[in-house]
Amino acid sequence: MSEQQKLRRTIHAYDFAIYEMVLYLDTHPLDKKALEKLRHYKLKRAAAIEQYEARFGPYVVTAKDAHNEQRWTWVDNPWPWENEANC
Repeated sequence: MSEQQKLRRTIHAYDFAIYEMVLYLDTHPLDKKALEKLRHYKLKRAAAIEQYEARFGPYVVTAKDAHNEQRWTWVDNPWPWENEANC
């Protein structure tokens, strides 16, 4: 597994943890430990995305990321259905 794939998996793990904490907090809105854990995961996710973008470019490509080149460079990466993208 490449470093880029490892970092994406780390970000996905934080995404999952954040989603689960939000679901928990829907039914336990006053749980201070859960709120702190959610803040912790959000900070860790932001740091991981910052690290990813410093090394590999935009984590999510949006219209804002468009620049005046002859073609989109993000298409040079493996597509989701290609084997190396799913390892």
